Amino acid sequence: MATTTPPPSREYNINFTGDVMLGRLIDQLFPTHVSNAEDESHIQAFRSRHADTLGLTKYTPQSPWGTTLPLFTNEGEGDLNMINLETSITTFSTPWPDKAFNYRMHPANAAPILAAANIDFACLANNHTLDFGTEGLVETVWTLKHLERHRVAIAGAGETTLEAISPAVLELPRSKSQRGIKHGGRPGPLSRQDLDERNDFDDGGQGGKGKHLVHVFAATDHPQVWRDIPTFHLIDYSDRCREHLRRLIRKYSLSPDNPETNGALPSLKIFSVHWGPNYRWHPRDEIRSLAHFLLFECGIDIVHGHSSHHVQGIECPAPGKVIIYGCGDFVDDYALNKEFRNDLGALYRVVVREELGENSSSKRKVKPVRLEIFPTRIDHFQAHLLKAGDNDHEWVVRQIGSLTDELMQSSSSYGHEYNGAEGTSIIRPELGGRGQLIIDLV
Repeated sequence: MATTTPPPSREYNINFTGDVMLGRLIDQLFPTHVSNAEDESHIQAFRSRHADTLGLTKYTPQSPWGTTLPLFTNEGEGDLNMINLETSITTFSTPWPDKAFNYRMHPANAAPILAAANIDFACLANNHTLDFGTEGLVETVWTLKHLERHRVAIAGAGETTLEAISPAVLELPRSKSQRGIKHGGRPGPLSRQDLDERNDFDDGGQGGKGKHLVHVFAATDHPQVWRDIPTFHLIDYSDRCREHLRRLIRKYSLSPDNPETNGALPSLKIFSVHWGPNYRWHPRDEIRSLAHFLLFECGIDIVHGHSSHHVQGIECPAPGKVIIYGCGDFVDDYALNKEFRNDLGALYRVVVREELGENSSSKRKVKPVRLEIFPTRIDHFQAHLLKAGDNDHEWVVRQIGSLTDELMQSSSSYGHEYNGAEGTSIIRPELGGRGQLIIDLV
């Protein structure tokens, strides 16, 4: 009897960045921008000093992404793109009182900038979403949910409590119409076309075009002054909060017979979290403990951490599980911290591979198999991909490498130990063809 060779497992690229702050001076570079006399004065002075700087004479929606743009948009590069959006999107002009920094961008600029990089998901759980109060939050959420040409999924804050705490639901591969994106709450009713595409995997994936569902939860541990706002997902490190997270994540990972899931179970679960203090190389013990809890007791596959303003280490405590503690800043207008180099960051690409279920009737899932880290630098309000040999590229490689090795050496302290050779780094000794660090996750 002739045997049939199973089709090769498909792989997808999911890109993650840290803070994307498109307000303040960056917003002022566009013809339509929020009114702020101080920011306008600063950007006019900057333009006069750097009149010939590439990109500033004509700053377009593509400009913030700089030379990293192909990593998001070229075919086969970014199957899903996820960011932490570190600004409100509003024309409401009353800032949150007694706050050092309040960021906002004009709603007219959100669609073209985010669409330029095919951004699929924006984490709204951070310390700037409410910079202009609940009015600014509502306009931010409304803008992202109702962009005509390029809707962006959100989690971590919303118009309702349910929307804030529930996962965004994305399709993998990306739906061209983006009808598959859901914003919090229960996934909406599936059309016949949705069901046909997603169930197509059950025939063994023979040339099918089925869709995987990706759930993205989001939360932050600060600022505490916003703890009483019900539409903002603030967490802490208490046992009570852990139980809340366990119930929440399990609620959306129930059996297909449960009506609350509409029969659509996630193939991949991501937790995007804004945590920890600024400018600390090492995540606190409570952060690491919570990260392990999310992976091993809640079934999360990828922890997407941000907030530190600089790169931190990576942890792979088990095959197919990865914690990115701090992605660093990706694009902004911030002052330079010379010690922590907040102008240097990275694009983090998690490559996931389809896997067969335990039996023929099981739905295929996707599993993280590789992490590729592309060092970047912010220069004149743009993100630039660094090349191997550049001193800043070497700095990023060295920092992430040493911080990752330190994390992995102490991983067993949190109850889970990487099953690798003692004393060896999880990072490949050689860089990839484009200068990226590579970590094998399986």
